[in-house]
Amino acid sequence: MHISPDKMETYRATARLRAAEERRELALRHERAWSVARQAAEFLRREYGVDRVVVFGSLVRIELFHPRSDIDLGVWGLDEKHYYRAVARLLALDPAFEIDLVMAEEAPVSLLARIQGEGKDL
Repeated sequence: MHISPDKMETYRATARLRAAEERRELALRHERAWSVARQAAEFLRREYGVDRVVVFGSLVRIELFHPRSDIDLGVWGLDEKHYYRAVARLLALDPAFEIDLVMAEEAPVSLLARIQGEGKDL
């Protein structure tokens, strides 16, 4: 099958436009994820009196952020009896995002080191 140069250029231009739109949508999703992370931190402080909330993972490492990225939060000072209720309420903040909540006091040493090394306090 032969495709003329003009037709090929049309395909390439369309592909460039599609790629630019995907980058724009990903940037908007990244901004929205940060907003949800900040809301989550405020909520955890207000409702559960946590001492510290740190976002880590693909949200702080933009090169790893993709359309299905979740929001990873490390938290200090959350009573474990409130963990599941807190997670359920966090998930209701924005159904477009999964939120992984890690209780720092219970985290494996390697995960805690990652949270503290790459994380950003909220």
